[in-house]
Amino acid sequence: MLPKAYRLTKAKDFQNVTKKGVRVHSDIATIYAILNPVKQKNFTLGLIVSKVVGNSVVRHKVSRQLRNIVKEIVLEIPQNIDLVIRTTPKFLEKTFEENKKTIKENILKVISKINV
Repeated sequence: MLPKAYRLTKAKDFQNVTKKGVRVHSDIATIYAILNPVKQKNFTLGLIVSKVVGNSVVRHKVSRQLRNIVKEIVLEIPQNIDLVIRTTPKFLEKTFEENKKTIKENILKVISKINV
């Protein structure tokens, strides 16, 4: 579990990142990122796992997997950005290792796109 300081919680913040941010799309997820010069303390992460992915048990499992993936690369993520990860139902069709590789690559790709 990521500490509370790393969580994106307000709907307005989610909307800001998804509408104005840079995005990278893959078959299992779309990752959005936006530079937030106001925050210097740490990055924030928001997860969107809709009902299309599965029931609540499945959605929570996917969320836990995503948080664990981000936890592994927390030092590679700049401290002044907001990230949102939106998953698709294809996330369940692949193994955890394949998903981990794809998500990590896409997070680093979206970070390089916003020129941090």
